[in-house]
Amino acid sequence: MVSLSLSERFALIQKLVSVKQSVAQAMTDEFFLQHPDWLARYGERGRQFCTADACFHIDFLAGAIEADSPPAFADYSRWTARMLGSRGIGAHSLEENLAQLEKHLSAALNPSERETVATFLAHGREACRESDSPPRAQPSGSRLELTRDVFLAAILGGQRQAALGIVEEALRFGHSIVDVYVDVFTESLYRVGDLWERNKISVAQEHLATSITQYAIAAVYRHMLPAKVNRGGMVVTGVAGESHQIGANIVADAMEAEGWTVRFLGTNLPHSSIVAAVREISASVLCISTTILANLPAVAELMETVRSQLKEDPPRIVLGGSAYRMATQFASEAGASEVVTDLRGALALLAPDGIASS
Repeated sequence: MVSLSLSERFALIQKLVSVKQSVAQAMTDEFFLQHPDWLARYGERGRQFCTADACFHIDFLAGAIEADSPPAFADYSRWTARMLGSRGIGAHSLEENLAQLEKHLSAALNPSERETVATFLAHGREACRESDSPPRAQPSGSRLELTRDVFLAAILGGQRQAALGIVEEALRFGHSIVDVYVDVFTESLYRVGDLWERNKISVAQEHLATSITQYAIAAVYRHMLPAKVNRGGMVVTGVAGESHQIGANIVADAMEAEGWTVRFLGTNLPHSSIVAAVREISASVLCISTTILANLPAVAELMETVRSQLKEDPPRIVLGGSAYRMATQFASEAGASEVVTDLRGALALLAPDGIASS
C-alpha cells in the first residue's frame, strides 16, 4: 500500500465527502439493477436504506483513512456483516457493495489514492468472509457483575424505577460512583449494543434502555460530594455528527466531582460553539468524545479550529471514546495531548490524586 501523508489523507477524505451522495446513488442503482428481486422484496424503502448504508460505508472508510488503519475498516465491515446477517442479509451482499464502492470511487481518485482505497476495501471484503467472528469479548469478574445483569434486565424491560432502585442499592452497599458508572452503566450499554447488533432487541428497546440509563445517571449525580479542590475549567463535548453522549456525560460528572469546573456540551455541536465555550470559562482542558471512526475527520477539523482560534492560550486536548481503540495513531498525528478509552483512564490522567474511584 502507498503510504499517504497526513495532508494527502486529508485531501482524499475531502474527495470522499464531495462524491459521497453521487457514489451512494450510483451504487444503489447498480445493485438494484443486478438484483431486481430486492425491489420486489423491499420496495422503494429498500432503495433508500441501500443508499443510506452506502453513505455509512463511505463515512467509515473516511474515518479509517483518517486513522490510517485498514484493520479499523475491517472491524467496521465485520460488525456490519454480523448485523446484516442477523437480519437475514448475507455477508456476500456487503462484500458486493464494497466492490461497487471501489469501482465508483475510482474515477474521482488519483493512482495513489486508488491504491489506498483499494487496500482498505480489501480488508473490508476479507472481513465480510469471517462470518463466524465472535462479537467483542465482555469483561467479567467485576464485583458488580450481578448488579449489572439485574440493571440490564430492568432497562430492557422499561422498568425505570426498578433500574434506579438497583443503582441506589449498589451505592448504599459502598460501591463507588465510578464503579457504578463503569461496571454497571457502561457495560450494560455495551450489552444492549450487542443485542441490537444481533437483532435480539428492536431499535425502540435500544432507545428505551439508553433513556433509562440517562435517567439513572442524572439520579446518581446528586450523590456526588462537592470537591475540595479547584482544578480549573474543562469543556467536554462531542463533534458535529457524533450522536452518542452517555460516555461523555459520565466523564463530565466524574470530573466535576474531582474539582473541575465542567461545561458538558453534549454532542453534535458546531465547532464555533465549542470554541466559544472554551473561551467563556477559560478552559485549560478540552475533552473530545468520539465513539465511531466516521467522526475522526470532524475531530481533526475541530482540533485545527481550536488551535487557530485559541493559539495564544490553547487548551490541553484530550481525546476519549471507543473510536480510539482502533485509531491508535490518530492522536499523535493530529497533535492531541492524550487519549483515554474509559472513565478510569480519564481519572488517572486528569485527577490522579482524586478519590472518586476509591
